[in-house]
Amino acid sequence: MLLSKEVAVCMDLAVCKFKQFSAQMLKANGVNLTPEQFLLVDLLWNEGPMTQQQIADAMHKDKNSVTKFIDSLERKNMVERLRGHIDRRSNLIRLTEKAQELKVHAKEKGISTLDHILDGISEEELRQFLATLNKMTENMVVKKD
Repeated sequence: MLLSKEVAVCMDLAVCKFKQFSAQMLKANGVNLTPEQFLLVDLLWNEGPMTQQQIADAMHKDKNSVTKFIDSLERKNMVERLRGHIDRRSNLIRLTEKAQELKVHAKEKGISTLDHILDGISEEELRQFLATLNKMTENMVVKKD
């Protein structure tokens, strides 16, 4: 197999397994969120209320995907939409008290899951891996003529 193809297959497999494992660990630890929902809630824990567009930009997701995440989190009573005061078309997304109460437990379980995944990998290896991923990300920009 060509090395470049092997890299692509391995990256795809790793992403799929990461999402599956994360979902299993969240569920096993009583956190009723998908990995994507967890990332959105974690973003709001760290940044406070944000617009849907700010969330989409921060998560590198399209606005339609973010709307679906927000809808599902709203059904779980984890977030609420607040109509913008200046621009009524722009909703501000804020965490509910239920989401705030989950913060310590969920963050602890999220960190322990990541620690498990990264077990046996040195800090130097992780830094090199991140540098390589960043280079690959930079290469994935469509160049206009």
